[in-house]
Amino acid sequence: MSDINIFITSDLTSSERRISPQWTLDYFKQKLELITGVEPKNQLLQYFPNKYSNEFIQLSTPTTYSKQQDQETNLDQLGLKEYSRIHVIDMDPNSTTNQITSTISPSSVTDGATPDYYQMPEEEYRKRNNTVLQWKQEQKLGRFDPEYELLQKHIAEENAAKLATIHINDRCRVINIEGERRGTVRFVGTIDHLDGGKQDWVGIEFDEPVGKNSGDIDGVQLFVCRPNHGSFVKPKQVEVGDFPELDPFAEDDDSDEEL
Repeated sequence: MSDINIFITSDLTSSERRISPQWTLDYFKQKLELITGVEPKNQLLQYFPNKYSNEFIQLSTPTTYSKQQDQETNLDQLGLKEYSRIHVIDMDPNSTTNQITSTISPSSVTDGATPDYYQMPEEEYRKRNNTVLQWKQEQKLGRFDPEYELLQKHIAEENAAKLATIHINDRCRVINIEGERRGTVRFVGTIDHLDGGKQDWVGIEFDEPVGKNSGDIDGVQLFVCRPNHGSFVKPKQVEVGDFPELDPFAEDDDSDEEL
């Protein structure tokens, strides 16, 4: 059975992915964690077979989560269709993703083009029952959290403090769910056409092709580097210091001392 294209969305992400019907549901959920940041045990999966309809099928919920059962279930058993959509909801109210719902990464910002899938008008969405928005209001999550403004202020202060330690040409590293990426700081400042200049960003030229761009955002060049070697991240994600380029062929001196 050949691979198919599926739209994967969450409160923080939206992307088109190619998946194999031969994958187990367990493996697929691990992939979803890398895309959305939501742990498999907390994933509520809603499947939208028709991009022109808001009707969905619930594929999986945390209340019935079983790693063994997921390992025994292949995606071809779920009847997924080409260019359908799976929406991932984080059911852990204390998770990091639920605390930073309003924070947008550069890779998730579009150029203003209309998405390939149907988007319900916001006013109509607000009137509906049993929606993610309603659930967030009831659970007091995201901007509905009484401490939301305090949290945003704390994040801004954290970014400002980190920004004071970052300078052009500093060596640095970024560690997240994708692992450790090392590189050199090439840009520090605001990006008007990205978020109206509301936040500071750090542009990094990575040593390896593990970036998102070539030092540009939506066609505006902010620094120059090789394709897929550049990315723009929040200051708090960057650690500057003595981080030389890693040698992938270097031998581990302790390789014979521990197995």
